[in-house]
Amino acid sequence: MRSPRQTAGLYSRGDTALLVAGGYALLVVGVAAWLGTLVLVGDPGMGGIWLIALTLPVSVPLLAIPASPEGHVALLTAGGLAQAWLLWRLLRGRRTR
Repeated sequence: MRSPRQTAGLYSRGDTALLVAGGYALLVVGVAAWLGTLVLVGDPGMGGIWLIALTLPVSVPLLAIPASPEGHVALLTAGGLAQAWLLWRLLRGRRTR
């Protein structure tokens, strides 16, 4: 099994794409974990706005799906990870090997 770094080396702009898409994915997961911590500790207040803003534009149609607040966090996190995958696909360039 290849590491992400080895896979990125197979594409003309793979290193940049890995940095952008991977960084975005880590940011989405980090904000979702932070929001989950706020929910466990007490009132999250307006913390959910950060995840909504971070996952735009996919968050707009996902918020129309009827779900519990925890369900929306999961939906927005999955949507953000799908956007990270799309960023990888768009930015990686042509395969060199």
